[in-house]
Amino acid sequence: MRGGRLFSIATCAAAITAGALAAGCSDIGIGDGDGPAVSGLGDKGSTATSEPATTLPLTQTPEYVASNTPCPAGLPELGAIPISAVPIDDGTPGRAVALAPYIDLPEATVMVFDSDSGDVPDSSVSSPGVGRSGGGFVGDRQGRIWRFEPNLAAQAGRDFGAVISAEPVADFSSNTAAEHDQGLVGMTLGPDGRLWINRTDRHGSSVLTVLTPTADRSALLGTYADVLEVPQTNAQHNGGDLLFDADGLLYVSFGDGGGLGDPRHHGQNLATLLGAVLRFAVEGGGSADPGDWRLIPAPGNPDLGPGSDPHIWAYGARNPFRMSLDGATGTLWVSDVGQQCMEEVTVLGLDEGGANLGWNAYEGSRRFVGEELANHRVPDFEYRHGRGLCAVIGGHVYRGSELEWLAGRYVFADLCGGDIYAAAVAPGTQPDEVWHLGVSTARPVGFAVDAEGELYVIDMEIGVWRLTG
Repeated sequence: MRGGRLFSIATCAAAITAGALAAGCSDIGIGDGDGPAVSGLGDKGSTATSEPATTLPLTQTPEYVASNTPCPAGLPELGAIPISAVPIDDGTPGRAVALAPYIDLPEATVMVFDSDSGDVPDSSVSSPGVGRSGGGFVGDRQGRIWRFEPNLAAQAGRDFGAVISAEPVADFSSNTAAEHDQGLVGMTLGPDGRLWINRTDRHGSSVLTVLTPTADRSALLGTYADVLEVPQTNAQHNGGDLLFDADGLLYVSFGDGGGLGDPRHHGQNLATLLGAVLRFAVEGGGSADPGDWRLIPAPGNPDLGPGSDPHIWAYGARNPFRMSLDGATGTLWVSDVGQQCMEEVTVLGLDEGGANLGWNAYEGSRRFVGEELANHRVPDFEYRHGRGLCAVIGGHVYRGSELEWLAGRYVFADLCGGDIYAAAVAPGTQPDEVWHLGVSTARPVGFAVDAEGELYVIDMEIGVWRLTG
């Protein structure tokens, strides 16, 4: 057993803050770069290979040319309107959103609430939880994990809803790469309450690790198990979210591995786990020792043809950095960071295994390079870059009660502007309008949800904020 290390969203956000948005950052590499081709990946014993890197000079490749071609006119704009301008029906109270400080932790990237009892409105917290009145675990980009507990007292002149442990309860920082899109990028709870994380180790591989909380959940046991290792081509587009559905199946997202325009064509390569959403069953999950566990293709995974990896559930993704499950509708929401023109969100029914999200033949619904696809699953919501927008950060469908008027809307952010939005997304149709919720954070990198369905935004600059009225 061993530990592991996180990512370029931060690099680009810093450049944007300094007023130096480079081409690599508009491509949100979240940066771009070059690196060795993947020589083998998969879980314990399975192997898949990628296409070799192109031999053309970089500036002559179709991918490079397309990545540096100005965006065409007529692409859908975000067009967000402030909630203060949204008409209110008679008898409906005024709409307002505030951000309440919740956890003070610079470089925070991931967060989950404990399991306990009650139904969970959003299955991205896969086990029942005690909600914002309870504790949980929060991690930072360097691979450190803290325990948090409720705390309503003032700390250093500021009120925080929770306080973290004095020391990390797990520390993978000595074996965590934290360049570009690397680091501790994913965290979820398994059906049995164990903590699962997705991190990038010092060799640049993505590693899924299972940790076991103590009986009172105040700490984590010292032993852990790495149950999946996926070599990456370089430090960009590592993707990295993970979650369990109501049937206990594990979904994991990985980006295309980086390079302008996906030069190795991982998005359409069914022999690699990169550029895809994977779905696993946990074999041996009844054992008390996670080291006995193995990830296998989930029952019902699509047969995508000879040579395809059976762990792939959907493919054609560029950098699906965040995913969430809406338990009310049984849908998987995949937010995929775009190249230089489009950001996209795709709402997949759990019966849509085999969906081809299109990259790199398409960027959103826009043609990019190569041949047209007969099986392109177009996004349900997309918007173009520009005006402070560069990377979609999903995102959950709101199922809480504190902001009742927000129910059923997908709440998301954009990394570059930091603003928080909500859209009524119906599968197959672009939303008529997007609401600007009137709040923002410096560097939003994800969201969390408690057992009551209330939302929290994870901000790498400060820590965690709770959305409130």
